Amino acid sequence: MDIVAYGENYNRAMQGIEDMLFQAGNPLDSFKRHLYPESFQAYLRKYIEVIDAIEQVYLKSESPDEEWLEKLADHLVEQAANELERIPKKGKRNEQLVNFNMILAVYVFPAILEQKGQSAEPFTDLLVEKWNTAFKTSVGKANYEKIESGFHRKLCYITTAVCESQGKADDCYELELLRDYRDQYLLSTPEGEALVEEYYNIAPTIVSRIARSKAPRQVYEEIWQNYLSPCVGLIEEGQREACRERYMAMVYDLKGRYMA
Repeated sequence: MDIVAYGENYNRAMQGIEDMLFQAGNPLDSFKRHLYPESFQAYLRKYIEVIDAIEQVYLKSESPDEEWLEKLADHLVEQAANELERIPKKGKRNEQLVNFNMILAVYVFPAILEQKGQSAEPFTDLLVEKWNTAFKTSVGKANYEKIESGFHRKLCYITTAVCESQGKADDCYELELLRDYRDQYLLSTPEGEALVEEYYNIAPTIVSRIARSKAPRQVYEEIWQNYLSPCVGLIEEGQREACRERYMAMVYDLKGRYMA
């Protein structure tokens, strides 16, 4: 591609895509139901010119420039790898990679997709593929609407992570049963609503910290055996209050282990 022909938009996009990842701070600080919408909109306003520059370069030639998207994705992956290599301790390096993964998932991808440009889907698809290959991760993409709606499905985080670790789909029987229990029973009382709210506020951090543990699959299996599977059985037996007690025990156990 002729870099000169793309001029200012090329430079703005190349530098801007780095800033979108490296200057986002700690995403867990604002990834809460009452903070995320405003935080995302502020992020989008800050980088809307970068996203527009990506689109303008993509559309500059007579046909959409796929070579440009590959160059941009390779650039971000390379710069991220350089940033990680500067961190001497493996634990801190892994922690920063988890941070990068979350920034991509809850800010970079949804911001690009929100503008609905012709480059949005092909670029995010390409970046997902190259990122996961380079860092051996499993980052996925979602738009803002899907992420924001997830805040209203409060049992998603840990239960979904557990079920995914077992190869279960997002609409599997167990998840649907637990979601229905949440909506029809827990959220029907102030006490249950407060419990769910507490769980919801700590769940993203817990999932992040489990991901950085030595054996996350083993941790999720323990959560399944000790809490979620018994909860499913109790719901099936109509013992909804007993399920609430088991669910509450899980919240306090995980909070003590991963939030202390």
